[in-house]
Amino acid sequence: MKRVTSSICGTAGHARGLVARCRLAGALGAIVSTMASARAGVIKTRVARVASAAAGAAVCLLACSPGAWAASPSAERPAVAEGQDGRELLGGRWYFRLDDRNAGIADGFMRQRSTERWRPIEVPYDFNATETATNRSSVGWYRRDIRVGERDLEARRIVRFEGAGHFSTVYLNGRAIARHAGGYLPFEADLRGLKPGVNRLVVRVSSLRARTDLSHWRPATFNGYGNGGWWNFGGIHREVTIRRARGIDIERVQALPRLACTSCAARVTIRATLRNLTARRVRAAITVRTAGRSVSLAPRYVDANARREVVTKLTIARPRLWGIRRGNLYRLSMRARASGSPDEGAPYRTSFGVRHLRKEADGRVLLNGRPLGLQGVSVHEDDPVLGAAWGAPQRDELLRRIDQLGADVVRAHYPLHPALLEALDRRGVLVWNQAPVYQVQNEKWELPAVRRSAVAVNAEMVLRDRGHASVIAYSMANELPDPVTPAQAMFVREAAARIRALDPTRLVAIDRVARVGAVSDSDPVWRAVDALGVNEYFGWYRGAK
Repeated sequence: MKRVTSSICGTAGHARGLVARCRLAGALGAIVSTMASARAGVIKTRVARVASAAAGAAVCLLACSPGAWAASPSAERPAVAEGQDGRELLGGRWYFRLDDRNAGIADGFMRQRSTERWRPIEVPYDFNATETATNRSSVGWYRRDIRVGERDLEARRIVRFEGAGHFSTVYLNGRAIARHAGGYLPFEADLRGLKPGVNRLVVRVSSLRARTDLSHWRPATFNGYGNGGWWNFGGIHREVTIRRARGIDIERVQALPRLACTSCAARVTIRATLRNLTARRVRAAITVRTAGRSVSLAPRYVDANARREVVTKLTIARPRLWGIRRGNLYRLSMRARASGSPDEGAPYRTSFGVRHLRKEADGRVLLNGRPLGLQGVSVHEDDPVLGAAWGAPQRDELLRRIDQLGADVVRAHYPLHPALLEALDRRGVLVWNQAPVYQVQNEKWELPAVRRSAVAVNAEMVLRDRGHASVIAYSMANELPDPVTPAQAMFVREAAARIRALDPTRLVAIDRVARVGAVSDSDPVWRAVDALGVNEYFGWYRGAK
C-alpha cells in the first residue's frame, strides 16, 4: 500500500480544490464529499515548512530549578483552550527510540537511564511521518524527565495526551501507570508515586494493529496488520500537557443547550465530572459562571478517591443563536472547593453555542428554522513532513482554505483535533463527526468484543465533543459491508442507543457506500439512525459505473 488516500464521493467534487457539494436531508439524505490527503497529491498543504522533530541538538534534561519540569515547558499556551487553568505544554526536548523488533519491554526501555540510542525530538512526533511506501507499523518509545521539589509533592501531577496512535502505555519511574487504545481521542495519566528529584516519564506507543482492529485490520507490508482507509500513523501525534491538581479536580465540563423554538428561551444542561483526590469523603462547593451570571450549586458529596458527575440546569431567556458563519459562543467556567480545605481547585473553562436543530418528518434538517443545504470539505490530518502531528500552521492553513472555499461543513474519518473543533465553533462551520470504525467486515461483527469496542469508541467521541456547537452529527462508522447481518445490525442499534443516551441533541448517523438499488438501502436497521452519509464513487475508480 502506497501512502495514497482514496477520494470519496466525487460526483460533485473538485478534487484539487478540496471542494465538495454536500446536501443533508435527514435519514434519506446524503453527504457527498471528497476525501483529500497530502499523501495523495490531491491537496498539498503549502505552509512554511516546520522543522523536523527529529532534528535538534541534545540538551541536558536535568538542568532546572527545584519544583519545575526537568526540561522547561514550552512558552506557548496549550493549543486547546478548553480545560483547567494552569495547564502547561509538556514540550521541550523529549527523547525517542524506535523499536522495530518490539523488544523494548523485555529490554527494559522504560527503566533505562542512559540516552544512548535515544535521539532528541519534540512532541508531537510521528515516527513514520515521512514514510510513504510500506505503511510502517512499529513501536516507538518516548521519554522525558520531570524534576519535583519536596514542597511540590503536596500537589498531584496529571498528564494529558490529546492523541497517540495507537496503543499507549505510560510509565513513571519504570512502573506502568496508564494504558489507552485509540489514536484520535485523549487520555490522562495520574503521576502518582512522584519522588523528590528527577522522575522519568516514558511512553510506549505501538501502531501494530490486529485483524480485529476497527479501522486498520488489513495486513501491512512492513509488519503485521496496519492497513486501512488512511495512513497508520504511529506516535504521539497531538499535544501533551501537564497540570497540578489537589483536593477536587474538575475533569470535564460541558453544556448541552436545547431550544423548543428559535425564539424560545434556552434550557442549558451542564454536566461536569468531579474527582476527589483526597483519602476522605468531601463536601464540594461548586460555582458556575456563564451568560453574565454566577450560580452557586447545592453542595455535592464526593467519596474518597472517587469521581462523581454533577448535573445542573439553567435558562438563558433570549439567547444569541449560533449558526452557519455565525459563531456566537457563551463562555462557561466552573470552580469546586472541598469543605474544610484551604485549596480551591483550578477553574475549568470552556464555551458553548445555542442553536435549534430539528429533523422534520420528510427528512429535512432545520438549523435555527432554516433547511440545511451544505457545501463542505472532507479532510485528513496528514502532512508530508509531520504526518498526523499537525501544529498550528497546518490547522491555520486548513482553516484558511475552508474560508476561501466558503465551506460550511467539515468531515473526517476520525475525531478532529480539539483545537480545530474550537476554531470551527468560532467560525460557525458545522462538523460531521465520525468515529474511527472503518469497513469492519461482517465476520468481525460476530465477535462481542469487536462490537463492545466499536460502541466504546463512539462513546469516547461523544464524551469529548458534545460541548462543541459545530458538531451536528455523530457518525458511528464508515462503509460497513453489505449485506447487513444481524450482528452488524446489533452494533448499529447499540451504538445509536449509547450515543443518544450521552447526547440527545445531535443527529445519530452512519456513512454508507452508494449502491444504486442495493437491497440493504431499505434495511429496517436504518430506522435506528437519523441521517445517512452516502459516499458516491461513480466514475472515480476503474470499473465504477
